[in-house]
Amino acid sequence: MLTSSTACFNLLAFLTLGLTGVVAQPVTTQTDKVAELLNDWFAKGTAAGLQAIMYENRDGQHSPLNTAQYPQLQVYHGADNGKGAAMQLRSQPTLGNSSMSSGATQMGCLPRIIMMDPGGNLFLAKQYLSNNLFIYPEHQDYDIGANGIGGYGDLLPLNTPCLLISQGSSFSDQPFLKALLSTTAAFPPDTQKLLIEKRLLMPTLQSIFRRSNRVVQTSEDYFTGKAHPPVFEGTQIDEEKMVRMAHDMTPAKIPPLVLLRVIEESKIEAGKNFFELTGSHPWQLSDTPVSIARIMRGNAAEHGMLIGFDKTVNLFKAPLKMRACVLQGDPRFVHIESEPGADVMRLRIRWEPPVITATGIRSHRIDIGVFADNGSSISAPAIISFYMLPNEMHFYDEKGRVSEIHYQTHNPDFGLPVTDTDPRWVKILLAFSMKDTNLRSRLLEQILTPAERSGLQQHYIVLKPMLDAFRAIEYADKRKDEAARLLTKLGESISAALKKPVVEKSDLTVRATIDKVLNAVANFHPLYIGSQRELDALATASSKPTAVADVRAELHRLIMQGVLIEQASGQIDTISPPDKLSLGERYMLRGLNITLLSQVLFPDVLERSTAPAYVSPRLTTPKQWRDVYRYDATSGALQGWIRYADARIANFDAEGRLQPDGPKGKSVPVLYLINEKGLLTWRAQPAPKPVTSSSK
Repeated sequence: MLTSSTACFNLLAFLTLGLTGVVAQPVTTQTDKVAELLNDWFAKGTAAGLQAIMYENRDGQHSPLNTAQYPQLQVYHGADNGKGAAMQLRSQPTLGNSSMSSGATQMGCLPRIIMMDPGGNLFLAKQYLSNNLFIYPEHQDYDIGANGIGGYGDLLPLNTPCLLISQGSSFSDQPFLKALLSTTAAFPPDTQKLLIEKRLLMPTLQSIFRRSNRVVQTSEDYFTGKAHPPVFEGTQIDEEKMVRMAHDMTPAKIPPLVLLRVIEESKIEAGKNFFELTGSHPWQLSDTPVSIARIMRGNAAEHGMLIGFDKTVNLFKAPLKMRACVLQGDPRFVHIESEPGADVMRLRIRWEPPVITATGIRSHRIDIGVFADNGSSISAPAIISFYMLPNEMHFYDEKGRVSEIHYQTHNPDFGLPVTDTDPRWVKILLAFSMKDTNLRSRLLEQILTPAERSGLQQHYIVLKPMLDAFRAIEYADKRKDEAARLLTKLGESISAALKKPVVEKSDLTVRATIDKVLNAVANFHPLYIGSQRELDALATASSKPTAVADVRAELHRLIMQGVLIEQASGQIDTISPPDKLSLGERYMLRGLNITLLSQVLFPDVLERSTAPAYVSPRLTTPKQWRDVYRYDATSGALQGWIRYADARIANFDAEGRLQPDGPKGKSVPVLYLINEKGLLTWRAQPAPKPVTSSSK
């Protein structure tokens, strides 16, 4: 550790006219431990500093780096130094930021805007491989919640090493800038020079940044999603570890650069495998050497790719060990096949339902990282992403074939608080433990044991006085500090309570018990049919003024898509017998039950959007139908599908052609277009009339 006298001596040396007549500037004027290290190393000639590096701000100085703290750093002030994402290459090594964004349902954050365009992803790769790297906040595109209640979940369609995204909004990018500049300055001069010449500066910074993250506790953690989320939390940056790793990096320790290429791939056709307007919404989002991304639009059982990595860069020709790892997603749906020493791998990916990340965010993406190890260093990942549209659900039969696809599925969120410190949990404990004779209480009685209900009530009794004390002074102007302390204490107590066993020696925590209730009700498929009158009455009396309309809208959706039928008497029934419901029909009934939970059964404690699951209109045109697939009973070959829409059915053959007279009738081509409601629809495309010649 540097002594204060040593630090002062080094700083004095920087500010003193030397024998050469040149005034040496420090790397940084900051005074923290990292600054001491950098200035000391630079004074000794073992660190390169920042003379070769440029900084660019692209938010109109909304979130500017304090460049006065980096005297060696060059600052870009060109004519094209505007606002927004950086969309021009800089010939000089450049680190920059733009703390700008629009709302999630508008354009979204700058990275998402770029990612949804194949040309944008190609440009990102060019930046990355030209010593340019920018940091952008996610704003509303990576937060716990759904449909805007709390947040929207993970809206990013791919994961890429070509930029860095900070968790949060304005100014959340600053810690990343500081850490990357410090790391760049810490490289030995010959290492930094070589990195710049070979255009490996940014891949090497990404490798160091990700390996140094505080959540990466073991060497194996680097090959997991812990080290490579699409969005990074600034509090997890270990700047000192980063600069020490960079300072120790001799040229021989420069990590490889994984470069990928698609050799073969499953092909999907519009109108046959997926349904969009002609020429819109590409499914091949990214085809670059460091980022490959696909939208899983197809109706095949799986998507296959043959990936080559024979172009991987390794400066010193040491033997490479290649490794592909699932960073996010269920490994059961990802098959990676490769031979030791081979320079290709085969991927087989099956569509998968959304996953909940370790940080509680719902995500619809599979990420696969490909790494190269040269024995001295491990590369940053090249990333292959597969994005499942959030408003779709795919179902499979016992033979692994697609059985149904729904194109406007419900919001799967229950509406619980997005944090474990929210005071609303106290009300939930009360609501789930109260005893009565109404339908709510009868359902709870069937799901929970008497001991579990009593346990929830006891936790409520402990927390209730703390909540009351906070509420009593919440709006008192002269007691704001006291109220803040009480709220913090209450939140800590709630968080602790949710993690405790619901009753002594129980395997279930309080939180798990609450989830048990919600899932049991959601999966009780006859709920509305068996208790229609009572639920309708509860909806009318609900504290949610839209409850009746919300339930009716969900019923209408299920009627239009062939799951429910409304009798002349008003009674609702399932079209299929209760014991013959398909997986897809059960899932749609679950959506109805989740709406009943939030709007009717527990309207005072569950806050949820009843709109269908949100997806960006830049990725798909909304469509209100479900397709049920037909297979030959003998050969198993796909014969086509039945489409349920507008309370009617339409038959299609395996090529996606309409069969107006049924599965054995004539097939006609189909044209997809948008109707007056902005929804995708279709119509038969008549055969062109023959061309005839006329004679005079």
